[in-house]
Amino acid sequence: MNTYNPPADKLRPPPEKGMGRALLFAALIHLLLIIVIALGVHWKSHTPEAVEAELWAPTAHLAAPRPPQVEPQQARPTPKPQPQAQPQPAPPLTKVQPTPDNAEIALDKARKRKLEDEKRQAALLAQQLAQQRLAEKLAAEKLALQQQRLAQENAAEQRKLAEQKKQQELKALQLAQQQARQQAEKLQAEKKAEQLRKAEQQREQQLAKLQQQARSDYMKNLMSQAGNGPSTSTGTAAVSSGPSGAYKARLATLVRQNVIYPQIDQIQGDPKVIITVTLDPNSGEVLGTTIERSSGVPSWDQAVLRAVQRVGRFPADGSGRWYTPMEIKAGPRDAG
Repeated sequence: MNTYNPPADKLRPPPEKGMGRALLFAALIHLLLIIVIALGVHWKSHTPEAVEAELWAPTAHLAAPRPPQVEPQQARPTPKPQPQAQPQPAPPLTKVQPTPDNAEIALDKARKRKLEDEKRQAALLAQQLAQQRLAEKLAAEKLALQQQRLAQENAAEQRKLAEQKKQQELKALQLAQQQARQQAEKLQAEKKAEQLRKAEQQREQQLAKLQQQARSDYMKNLMSQAGNGPSTSTGTAAVSSGPSGAYKARLATLVRQNVIYPQIDQIQGDPKVIITVTLDPNSGEVLGTTIERSSGVPSWDQAVLRAVQRVGRFPADGSGRWYTPMEIKAGPRDAG
């Protein structure tokens, strides 16, 4: 089978314009790269280790010849046709043993250093991320603790407010109960006072009736005694029918013995109080007392009234009679 092989000139790429400037720019870039590598790589004196690499190629191709450099603005000669190159069989695969190059070693070290720097940066970034996550975790825990403490404080405040409200309600209830109790006691006291007032009124009414009856009986007794005398009588029977002076003195001494008055030494002189005592004519029981004339010392007057009430029941005279009303005269210097 015949194959068509084009001429070598047809396989070449067409020349490009500005090739000189491109080559100059490439040379400058290579020079800068070499300078950077020389400054960045620390050279070592020992022999670098050899690196073996195997290069395998399935087929071998002929490299196109390098195009000639053409000066700009010159006429490009017309290429002459060349005889067709015969294809050659592919060479057998051989093991290529590359020789170490200082530039490649430097590049390899630079790549390793760059990888190490990237690893360190990655580790530093990972450490920073871990620290940031730890800080965020600590901040979240702190925020949770603050929220928990705030919730506990709010709960304690709520309990305190509830306790205060409960105490206020309890105080209000106690105050209401105390007021109700005081009101009830007041009503009861008023009721008792009303009852005592009514009882006192009844007692006064009974006492007035008894006093009126005693006076009536006393007058009837005097009238009967006066009417029983002879027509030539001078009226001495009526006078002699009253209580004797000795009997009055006896009653005054009895009252004076029951007077309790510690401040008796503070009274100047011997002021006397006259008290009218209403007695039961049948038993001599004291039914009422009235101050007819004050001694000028109210405390002494009241002490004598209490003494009369303390006696309670007066003794009868020598004939077994009681006279009502009776006048009792008592002074702080009387014998008792």
